[in-house]
Amino acid sequence: MDPLSAFRARTERYLREGHDRYEAARFVASRTAPAPGPALDVGTGKGLLALALAERGLAVVSVDVSFDDREVAAALARSAPGGRVRFVLADATALPFRSGAFGCAAMMDVLHHLDDAGPVLSEMARAVRPGGRIAVADFSEEGFELVARVHREEGREHLRSGVTLASAAEALRRAGARPEGTASAQLQDAAWFEVAPAG
Repeated sequence: MDPLSAFRARTERYLREGHDRYEAARFVASRTAPAPGPALDVGTGKGLLALALAERGLAVVSVDVSFDDREVAAALARSAPGGRVRFVLADATALPFRSGAFGCAAMMDVLHHLDDAGPVLSEMARAVRPGGRIAVADFSEEGFELVARVHREEGREHLRSGVTLASAAEALRRAGARPEGTASAQLQDAAWFEVAPAG
């Protein structure tokens, strides 16, 4: 099965379980409001969050260390309003952007893939201008259970590191971002922060 067909099949599988991947991405993207663009999407994977950010009228720069999912992400991006998504192959621990280049940044379902989220989150805070917003989200426990079950049915294992939303929040505070709120919806736990002015 080609990557796009596999993505659609899994998306339909999740829907049968009551999980809408598109609505989950829209929920996370909404945590960046009312910050202006451009928006930075870190760890884009299949591009669902990038699409959701673009749907909010933001120009999006979508970063991933691998383009394994590029075919799916590019297909989704074609439906984004005004072709607003640009993909960049880059290591998020050393983002190739000037400080304060973005009005907001977001990350979804990436934390559990990282051994140490600190360097990535510090770079996100650097790349967002003072007063901008950073939204970070990962699966809720119910979400992790669903994903693990679907992976098992496919004969695979869904790996999960020890990085949590709480440890990510602490890393962002150390990087100078102020906590603004938390919420849970669509099998996602999310937290958002405002980047404090320097000094």
